[in-house]
Amino acid sequence: MARKRTNPPRQTQAKGARVVSAYLENADVFRTAKSAGTKPKGPAVLVLKNRPDFDKRDFDRKARDLQRLGQDGALKKAPSDRDSNKVYDPSTGKRRTRTNVYRDRMIRSLTKDGRLTQDMGTPETNKYLANKNVVERLYAGKGPITARGQGYDPDHIQELQLDGTDTYDNLRPMDAWTNRQLGSDISVALRDVPEGTPVIVKVLP
Repeated sequence: MARKRTNPPRQTQAKGARVVSAYLENADVFRTAKSAGTKPKGPAVLVLKNRPDFDKRDFDRKARDLQRLGQDGALKKAPSDRDSNKVYDPSTGKRRTRTNVYRDRMIRSLTKDGRLTQDMGTPETNKYLANKNVVERLYAGKGPITARGQGYDPDHIQELQLDGTDTYDNLRPMDAWTNRQLGSDISVALRDVPEGTPVIVKVLP
């Protein structure tokens, strides 16, 4: 009988190895079933743990939401379809990902009608500085990111790979580095899990 994993994969514990933020507690069950060509029993147990290089507040919020969604029975391994979240953008006349449309809408909302203008010495000063930082990080998120705090990404609250909907009400800004690394780690953790398998989430302190 395959044993449940209670620690991160061995390779991540080695000195100097990259720390992962997601792994499958019962990975052996799914790996064995895949090798044998059988159907695994039970849900996939996805374990999430904050990494030292993550934005902790954004990770904690994301992890809590996924844990709650798993408890509600809303999570399952979804098919991979990278074109499913492309929508027609009337401002460009092209099909673009909904996340990029959402990003540009946020930027326009914060900068239109002179909203992003600094009026020193008034109560609006702090609001200007806060908006300026958000806009700069949204722009930075359009390019490569190498560390936390460099940019913002529109993040799917319920991951598309966990059967989330590609709708605007399922999007919110998240630290780009944390978002991209966590999403990648979740994808790797679920690689042996068949599509349609229910997923529950545990969050380590």
